[in-house]
Amino acid sequence: MRYSPEALTAFVESVACGSFSAAARRLRKSQSTISTAIANLEADLGVTLFDRTSRQPTLTPQGEQVLSYVKAILAASDRLDELAISLSGNTEARLTFVLSDTLHPDVLEDLLAQFDRRFPHTEFECLIGEDDDVIDLLQKERA
Repeated sequence: MRYSPEALTAFVESVACGSFSAAARRLRKSQSTISTAIANLEADLGVTLFDRTSRQPTLTPQGEQVLSYVKAILAASDRLDELAISLSGNTEARLTFVLSDTLHPDVLEDLLAQFDRRFPHTEFECLIGEDDDVIDLLQKERA
């Protein structure tokens, strides 16, 4: 049986965040998308992963067992992505990019974390700039 990476990620994030709605916010999805993904995963596995009788969903004993396997699957998937990128030889050793100073710090932190996970061997330099600053940096090949 094949399980969608999105459903596996929704499951792990729901556990980490303590609720489907918090996981949805972290993953920038709707709460119903997360709930549906987890319900589909439960149907595919044939087990109930969460006890939903209280306000906050809690892992069932089966859910606790499944969690360690799902984390291992996602970690292996990340390692495969890293290997594919490094084997392609198309990865820049250093990347400089310019962001607006109006970008929310949480969004910036998430963005940089995603880049770091996806390109672990690339050094990132993040510059903050607006309008003419960006054009100037691009013309000088600084970004």
